Amino acid sequence: PRGRGGGAGGGSRGDKTLEDGSLSWENTIYVQGLPASARMHEIAEFFGGIGPIKKSKKSHNQGEPTIHLYKDKRTGQPKGDGTISYEEPSTARAAIDWFSGKPFGPPGAYPTSSLTVTIATRPDANRFGKGGGGGGGGG
Repeated sequence: PRGRGGGAGGGSRGDKTLEDGSLSWENTIYVQGLPASARMHEIAEFFGGIGPIKKSKKSHNQGEPTIHLYKDKRTGQPKGDGTISYEEPSTARAAIDWFSGKPFGPPGAYPTSSLTVTIATRPDANRFGKGGGGGGGGG
């Protein structure tokens, strides 16, 4: 039989299960140290400089780069971290070497920023189930 069926959430091409059960997203990088004032188009241009960023297939932002910036839940302000998905896992691996430890943006634009870039991980879907947060069972 080919394939493994849907499963909870399912992985995408190139995902790997890590020792702790989380999945590494082989074509997606997790970036820390982005300036709060950095705009989406600047981020897409900067990180797209080494290879094509995957285009979203979701209807509300179809064709836009697959970039997700995390925001503070209380203030709604960017926290300076997020994920960027490339077309190819090899581009994501290159981005780690290319961007980690460097300032964001064109030379001099954000001189005090320093980026930390790693392969993104997401928790094992089987451990957390679909319903979000925990909550104790009755007893």
